[in-house]
Amino acid sequence: MALESAHVCVFGSSALASEALKNLVLPGIGRFTVIDDAIVDSQDMLTNFFVQPTDAGKSRAQCIVDGLSELNPDAKGTAVVRAPANVLESHASSDQALVSSASLVIACGLPDALVHTLGLRCWQLATPLIVATTAGFMASMRTSISEHAGK
Repeated sequence: MALESAHVCVFGSSALASEALKNLVLPGIGRFTVIDDAIVDSQDMLTNFFVQPTDAGKSRAQCIVDGLSELNPDAKGTAVVRAPANVLESHASSDQALVSSASLVIACGLPDALVHTLGLRCWQLATPLIVATTAGFMASMRTSISEHAGK
């Protein structure tokens, strides 16, 4: 799949999530969605390049989408300002489509139970999943990609 037509869905809006997306937006990803209900606080202003002091109290997902969209106006970003757990538990077709329409799903800093739920859904849809976490200078990344037979 060409990068220009890819859709990346990111659960979480931490500095890790925004940096991962930056590395996809700059070379020309087609579209991306950030799902989180976190509000920008003083810690975000110290750790997240895409958050400004004037963003205090605003949606962190929306601030990240706005900042990334400035880097590459051709990359279409959307913020879903809802808790990732609520989106995953929802049976609404629009919420289900967030994962089913994605070329790649990235989960940053989610609780294990939520990662498990997301992992099962991605596996059933054959959508690649990257799970990333950080703690200080330590980082962890796991992938979940279903096997497929080559044509």
